[in-house]
Amino acid sequence: MATPALEPPGGYAVPARRRLRIVLLLRSLGYVRLFDPVIRGLLERGHSVHLLHERAKYTEHESAWLRDLERQPGFTWTLTDALYHDRWAGIANVLRRATDYVHFLGPEFRGANPLVTRAESRAHLPVQRLMRLPIMRVEAVRLTLWRVLDALDRALPSNRDLGAELRGLAPDVLVLAPHLMPGGRHSEYVKAARATEIPSCMCIASWDNLSSKQQLRDVPDRVVVWNRFQRDEAVRLHGMPEERIVITGAQSFDQWFDRVPGSRDEFCERVGLDPQRPYVLFLGGALFPGSQTEAEYVQSVWIPELRADPRLADLQVLVRPHPRRREQWAAVALDGLEHVSVWPPPQQVSMPVDEETRADFFDALYHSAAVVGINTTAMIEAATVGRPVHALLPPTFADSQSGTYHFNYLLEVGGGGMVRSARSSAEHREQLLESLAGTDGGWEDRRVRFLVEFVRPHGLEQPALPLVLDAIEEVAAQPPSPPRRPSLQLLSLRLALQTSLEAVRGFRHLRARWRRRFGTQAG
Repeated sequence: MATPALEPPGGYAVPARRRLRIVLLLRSLGYVRLFDPVIRGLLERGHSVHLLHERAKYTEHESAWLRDLERQPGFTWTLTDALYHDRWAGIANVLRRATDYVHFLGPEFRGANPLVTRAESRAHLPVQRLMRLPIMRVEAVRLTLWRVLDALDRALPSNRDLGAELRGLAPDVLVLAPHLMPGGRHSEYVKAARATEIPSCMCIASWDNLSSKQQLRDVPDRVVVWNRFQRDEAVRLHGMPEERIVITGAQSFDQWFDRVPGSRDEFCERVGLDPQRPYVLFLGGALFPGSQTEAEYVQSVWIPELRADPRLADLQVLVRPHPRRREQWAAVALDGLEHVSVWPPPQQVSMPVDEETRADFFDALYHSAAVVGINTTAMIEAATVGRPVHALLPPTFADSQSGTYHFNYLLEVGGGGMVRSARSSAEHREQLLESLAGTDGGWEDRRVRFLVEFVRPHGLEQPALPLVLDAIEEVAAQPPSPPRRPSLQLLSLRLALQTSLEAVRGFRHLRARWRRRFGTQAG
């Protein structure tokens, strides 16, 4: 039975279109893989888009993307570092990292050990030591500490330089895709937008952002999510008001549904494969550390065990490394293995951000007979292209699979998930042989159900991008949330923090003077 699609977002009417000035915040150009369609869609609707980003270091393909957009009418960009140059940055960093660490120690994340470990590693040492005390295992104590830390964080004033920058840009709406690593401060943009009475719209970039990164603190005027699962995470884990959440689908995947592939012969010749024979594509991920790297596992375990079956002894394998794990893939020798090719080469692989890299990525998916991976977004993209997706479940990568929330969506959404998972090499080989023979039962039905629930919840024929653009236009048409007036309690906390901050600065200044004057004699 097919999963019913959602109705298009309702409850508001998109106003008659007027030209808007939109500021889009991305941490780096690596995010344009996910938001290039949004930028181009807004420009096509006649709006102007100013891209605000924080990292000036670009890959070759990111630079090519930026040069292309600079030629588009209505597009401008600047770098910003305002977030990292205010007097409260130091204490804000300590508080955010501490709050996120205490958050991940909550009951919602029991069993998600790698998420807890990552948050702990980003917290400062005194906070780590505090949370190891036996009393901190009492949930009421942990929750009380979290509330204290959260109150201290909320007592911090909004960043004045950031507010001045936003006022100078004078947008009708601020759209942001925050970098949600534990301790990140991108919700400061929401606070600054609210202080300057600019409507804000937060677009969740990817499928794991709400369950594995940090807790959202400041509530934007609108939160755009892919599906009901992300909506539930936003409400349950982040306290977002449900009425501010809009489900649109995954706009970054629209491009794969109807893209026309390039020549199979030309692609196989470029990557070093025989176009007359099928190949299986292994998609590398950005995994948590384990006893082996993914590259080492592919070299020493997966490929040898694949070859152990005579029916798969000469199966062609194409390996696509993950851009964030270049060094790991460069450290192993796969190209010397028979019928195995690595493309792009580890030191050249990048996110598919421009036309060249998008075409290369799509052709690798489209021309494959099946796809194999551990845990990566590209496994979902392979499903949009219609390729059977297989997941290996080796114990060495448990932290990157069962140790996260989002991986379970691949196994469960749509009544059985869209991946064929295997815990043993023998089971994996049989599943792979079925995919190669086209006899893998009801996988196609599961794939469609997954896509309808997770990627295009308004129906397979309804692209997500127009709904995202509508949501942004709707936010701009509404009055922004009024600036928060700090309570007497928050003002008192702010004064206490300011006094403490000045005391610490004074102590550091005196210590530096003392060392300059007596350091030589003391040494």
